[in-house]
Amino acid sequence: MSQSQGTSYAKTLPEPTALTKPFWDYCKAHELRMQFCTKCSEWIWYPKARCPSCGTRDKIEWRKVSGNGTVYSYTVIRQVIDNSPAFQNDLPFVIGLVELEEGPRIYSNITGTSTDDVKIGDGVTVYFEDATPEFSLPKFRRV
Repeated sequence: MSQSQGTSYAKTLPEPTALTKPFWDYCKAHELRMQFCTKCSEWIWYPKARCPSCGTRDKIEWRKVSGNGTVYSYTVIRQVIDNSPAFQNDLPFVIGLVELEEGPRIYSNITGTSTDDVKIGDGVTVYFEDATPEFSLPKFRRV
């Protein structure tokens, strides 16, 4: 993770690799996409060079997912460590493991409600926070 350069965004941002760059490019366009193996019909998350189910390298494509899912698990962050002061104003906040309708699970913030109101099984939908001109971050809100 790197600091944003030349903007007022003080939190760490991703450092895309060749594998993750398409994901971040789609997020910038406000699309949630994940890899999908057309050989064995399995979703692949997090991005990988080969399908973990069948091993293929050449049958992987980026497919749009609905962005709808449920809270599979979560935790409430109530304090930050000393090297992350930019998160102090967000306390408390929720980090959740969201199970998408299509099956993959992704970690992200769950927003738009009191931290005490988030429950396992809650319906959520993705939205994108435009952190900088280069990065839009996928986050989820309860529906």
